[in-house]
Amino acid sequence: MFLIYLDSCVYNRPFDDYQMDEKIFVEAMAFYVVLHWVENSKIQLISSDALLYEFEQIIDTERKRRVRTYLKRAIHFVGLSEHILERARIINSYGFKSIDALHIAMAESGLAEYFVTCDNGIIKRGKALQDKLKVKVYGILEFLTEVIYAKNIE
Repeated sequence: MFLIYLDSCVYNRPFDDYQMDEKIFVEAMAFYVVLHWVENSKIQLISSDALLYEFEQIIDTERKRRVRTYLKRAIHFVGLSEHILERARIINSYGFKSIDALHIAMAESGLAEYFVTCDNGIIKRGKALQDKLKVKVYGILEFLTEVIYAKNIE
């Protein structure tokens, strides 16, 4: 079993308008596969103060209710600390947006093996800077492929 940190865009992916975009649809379905693995104790989720902050920004009440149920499935929590803020500043200096740098720093602090996102910019930058990060940055579809084939989750 291993730990993963899902970026807030992953939790919100099922609510994105995927009627005209197959990539969004497939990523939403991939999120449900990840939830299935969590529910069956094959992987564990990490939540954080950064995820809770972004959760509080959700205006739509139904989306907020459902995302809350997803976040409650995390059994590990990373709180904000000065050490994490300092690490986030370093990660931000690599070209990540501030909130993305904070999420990555929290994933690292929680000892996540994977930081999973739907954001192509984060994926691209994370791959280019993998040697400077303490967590593997993966897109959700790449994560599923990695786990299914390399980790043998069924």
